[in-house]
Amino acid sequence: MFFRLLSIEWTRLTRRTVLWLTIAASLYYVWAAVENYYRLTSVKLLDGTEKMPGLAFDLANGLDGLYPFLMPFVVIMAALVFGNDYSQRTNRHWLMRASRSNSLLTKFILLTGATALVQALAVVTAGITGWHYKTQVFHFALAEFLNVNWEATLAAVGYMTLVLTPYIALTALIAVLTRSAFASVVIGLGYTQFIEIVFTSIAYGENWTRWALRNLGFSATYLLNSIGNRVVEPPPHVFSSTSALVVAVVYAAIFLSLAVWLYRRQDIGG
Repeated sequence: MFFRLLSIEWTRLTRRTVLWLTIAASLYYVWAAVENYYRLTSVKLLDGTEKMPGLAFDLANGLDGLYPFLMPFVVIMAALVFGNDYSQRTNRHWLMRASRSNSLLTKFILLTGATALVQALAVVTAGITGWHYKTQVFHFALAEFLNVNWEATLAAVGYMTLVLTPYIALTALIAVLTRSAFASVVIGLGYTQFIEIVFTSIAYGENWTRWALRNLGFSATYLLNSIGNRVVEPPPHVFSSTSALVVAVVYAAIFLSLAVWLYRRQDIGG
């Protein structure tokens, strides 16, 4: 029944414009970020002033820039998935197929999977763009730049998805509290694109800011150096990359547990 419910929710999600808009916008952003680097440094790369980066740089650069860009899209997508059943009054219909807990968990897993899909496609896009510039524009042999740790690349898709799961779970909680997709979008974007940015900027360098959701992702981006077999430690005012991932899991579990707890006690018939 769980997989049947997951299949139904996936079909519903693929019929939403927001999913395809998220994928298209994210891939365009990654392409533009990698393309912009090579376009701006083309003279230095050709005359040898600047060393041609390896393919690992392209992959890491694409995922690094995607994190803050993808965040609002994830919030909007989650708000619509969790909130539309309230506005469309389809809660009771779907709860005939599964428990309230399974209903929310299925949506959470679905959105996590969709986020991972975007991350994976971003890696492919960054790689293809980097390959094009290295071999077709600058006419270098790609073999010279295959400094990629592919296991670390696969892991990067996972942990860059993981640091976005607290936003999915938080949006689920907001949707259950407000019973509105629109309110979830407004509150979710207000927090991620204004409140969190303002407070982490004003208090930059303060130890307490390490607990901010945005800084958990910032810490995780330092792991992207492992794609090129390098180790770079985050600055001291944020968590280590491993600790940040653990905290992200705890946040997601807390938010999702609260959402499930409240949802199981709601009267959704009115």
